[in-house]
Amino acid sequence: MRETMTMNMKQAISNVLELMFFLPVQFVENECPVREWLPRSQVYTGATLGFSGPVSGSYYLLIPVAMAKEITANFLGLSEEEVNEAQESDTVKEALNMIGGHMLSLVDKPDGYQLGIPEIISEAGFDMNADTGKKENVIYIEAEGNHLAAGIILN
Repeated sequence: MRETMTMNMKQAISNVLELMFFLPVQFVENECPVREWLPRSQVYTGATLGFSGPVSGSYYLLIPVAMAKEITANFLGLSEEEVNEAQESDTVKEALNMIGGHMLSLVDKPDGYQLGIPEIISEAGFDMNADTGKKENVIYIEAEGNHLAAGIILN
């Protein structure tokens, strides 16, 4: 089930980021911890979103702050100079909400799932060193020379 969810999430990430935010992505097969994938030279923001149903858990998306500004401008049809932090946060949450909804639409019985409300996380609030003891699939993404990460954590 985790592998199917990961495959569906990759498809959803690709569709949503490319079509809605004009951000072409490539997936990278990688076994390193998230903390090694995301360069310390960049500041990251992200969102998390819980889901429940036949399988319950949460999704997350970590993205460089500079890229959050870019996708917000693309999504809202503004210049990057016109984008404020609240709009960036809302866009990151909406991106994950769209990814999660699209991912669940690809499962056998999408009506059996419910999405929670996306919440902003930051690098400081997301412990990349933690071993949660839960089953986690990490998706490593490259976009425009930047590293992003997404994941599914099953309860």
